[in-house]
Amino acid sequence: MSRRDLIIFISLSFMWSLSFIFYRVGVPEFGSMSFASLRVIFAGLTMLAFLAFNPTHLKIVGKHWKLLTVVGLVSTSIPFVLFSYAAQSVNAGVLAVLNASVPMMSGFIASTFFNDKLSKKQTLGLMIGIIGVVILMSESLFGGAASDLGSSLVPMGYALLGCVGYAIGANVTKNYLHDTSPVAITIGAMLIASVVMLPVAIYEFPYGQSISLKAWVSVVCIGVFSTAIAFIFINELIKSIGPMRATSITLVIPIFAIIFGYILLGEALDTAAIVGSAVILVGTYLSLNLSLKSFTGSH
Repeated sequence: MSRRDLIIFISLSFMWSLSFIFYRVGVPEFGSMSFASLRVIFAGLTMLAFLAFNPTHLKIVGKHWKLLTVVGLVSTSIPFVLFSYAAQSVNAGVLAVLNASVPMMSGFIASTFFNDKLSKKQTLGLMIGIIGVVILMSESLFGGAASDLGSSLVPMGYALLGCVGYAIGANVTKNYLHDTSPVAITIGAMLIASVVMLPVAIYEFPYGQSISLKAWVSVVCIGVFSTAIAFIFINELIKSIGPMRATSITLVIPIFAIIFGYILLGEALDTAAIVGSAVILVGTYLSLNLSLKSFTGSH
């Protein structure tokens, strides 16, 4: 993993972690489905600007439109809808743990269908990382009653299906779009996803309700930065270090989300958060197969 990949990895962690803050601000006013669909649409508008700046990407999108349709649906539209439904009855801690299963799913798909085997060190790192996420989110994960957890099994299933979509999209990108630029992949995927989500946005929009400027800023920011720009970065990582190592970013996201929650929203920072974060960092270090060279130069 080069220094450039590591910088992209950390930057992407920041951008996706901020999406939790944007959700906290925007969802109460827009509603979960409206917010999710608007997120995709603003991401699509952002990629239209990229296309206007470099129209040659349109030819690439036209060449790979079938694969980009698959990536757009399984990596954005479908998971965003599934997670929106799940978030209505599953707490953030459980969702974070479920989301941390993405790299394991990516690794399974890569090794089963594309002969991209994981090393013992990487597998151990992923398992340690997931344990760290459980520790990190232990209060919200185990704080509710068992009956609440039981009633959430179906929504949890929705979230897991969303994770499967992320894993499939990452492997399709790596194995079938390896010669396509990350910007072109994101343009095609986001534009197609935007078309799919437009009817949802129109139907679910809270007409007649006053939406604050803060909520509008949150949905624009999550669309532009945490979706459009972030997907360019993740597509770059997938091409560079593979789907399993790239999607292991889902292990790190809860750490930054808690830090931002502490700084921006005044949320508590407890012992479980500190211990869980340390365990996650160890697991991520192993799963990414990092060395000191990652911090001193590329290799």
